Amino acid sequence: MSTSFSLSKREAASKVYVTQCATTADVNKRPHTIITQHHYNQRADILIPTDAYESALGSSPILNGEKCTRDWRYYHATTSLGSFLKPEFLNQHIKKDNCLVLSLAEIDTEDVYCIYEGVLRLSLRKDTYERVGLQGKASRFSKARFIVEMNLRSPNFLPGHKGFDKLIKATESSPLRHPIPFLICVFPSAGSSSSLSPLPDYFKATAYPQQYSITHIPNAVIVPPLSPFKSALALTGPSYNSISKSDIEVYIDEVVREGVLHILEWTSLLGLQSERIQFGRQIDPLLSTYSVFEDEGVEEIANPKIDKVTKISLEGFLTSRMTKDVFDELLKLLPPHSWAAITVYGFQDAPVSWASDEHSYLIGGENDYTIVIKPEEPGDRARCVLAFEVVGSNDSHN
Repeated sequence: MSTSFSLSKREAASKVYVTQCATTADVNKRPHTIITQHHYNQRADILIPTDAYESALGSSPILNGEKCTRDWRYYHATTSLGSFLKPEFLNQHIKKDNCLVLSLAEIDTEDVYCIYEGVLRLSLRKDTYERVGLQGKASRFSKARFIVEMNLRSPNFLPGHKGFDKLIKATESSPLRHPIPFLICVFPSAGSSSSLSPLPDYFKATAYPQQYSITHIPNAVIVPPLSPFKSALALTGPSYNSISKSDIEVYIDEVVREGVLHILEWTSLLGLQSERIQFGRQIDPLLSTYSVFEDEGVEEIANPKIDKVTKISLEGFLTSRMTKDVFDELLKLLPPHSWAAITVYGFQDAPVSWASDEHSYLIGGENDYTIVIKPEEPGDRARCVLAFEVVGSNDSHN
């Protein structure tokens, strides 16, 4: 079963899309596509009960940091856009390998370039666009910005072809010729995401490992129920027979919305190591009225679920192959009775978020997601997850 809806009530506000689904083997369905179609990731935070982390530590090079610091590397280089169109790079790394490139610039005020899955996308200011002589379209979010997109893997994208020659000319004689900083990650198309391909010498690039850090949250935390849909369905019992079906549906919808937002808020507080969710800690209600359990007074129940939690953070330039490996590792190693959560933060100035969806910043450049892996329950055929996609106002993802 897959259930999806949006928690946004205003077009101008940031949006939260929620999906509850089973983790089937079909990689073309959610939650897999939430991960694999999100190209530009700068950080991933993993929250996992400490006992589950310790039991998996010896057999997981991802959770113990070995793969992150040794294999998952990326390049930083200050170069021009034309460097990526030279035959040494274009023919091998773009047309054959998995290549991910992002320029480091502010998307609201500067030109930003990226390459993903063989596609070159230029997010250009109006004055730059008018000077480069390339065909594009107006941005969805600004009349002063234009988007140019080219498939560099196209069989026709070769020297002598009109589109190729115009792009080469633009990178040599327009504002696109200036060197700017780039993040670059190149892996062979076959095999795992562990072998970083060498770049041509003219890039003068420096390779960096992803940053790995681990924090054992010192105090045990209270874990809320992670099945808001199941709780809402319980509202359809005999005691509700006197209420109209439409009113029950509206009420269930509100209960589900509040329940899933509560879980997202809880994972956020857990990532911040907030005292408000730690067991036995008393917070002045004048400072915070948050309760792990939504119903007043329920927090004093006799046997709340308590866990010691470990937080693992990976930071740098993470490809979707890397974040998918993290998710798959959690699914493989997590005990049936346990839970985990992974939150991935996208680059706020990337020109795309998911797939080819246009992204900009304005007042908030969110393009993040959180996936909560729920404990297995009787009757489950596959592990179920609750996925949240947090999308800024200037983002076409839906």
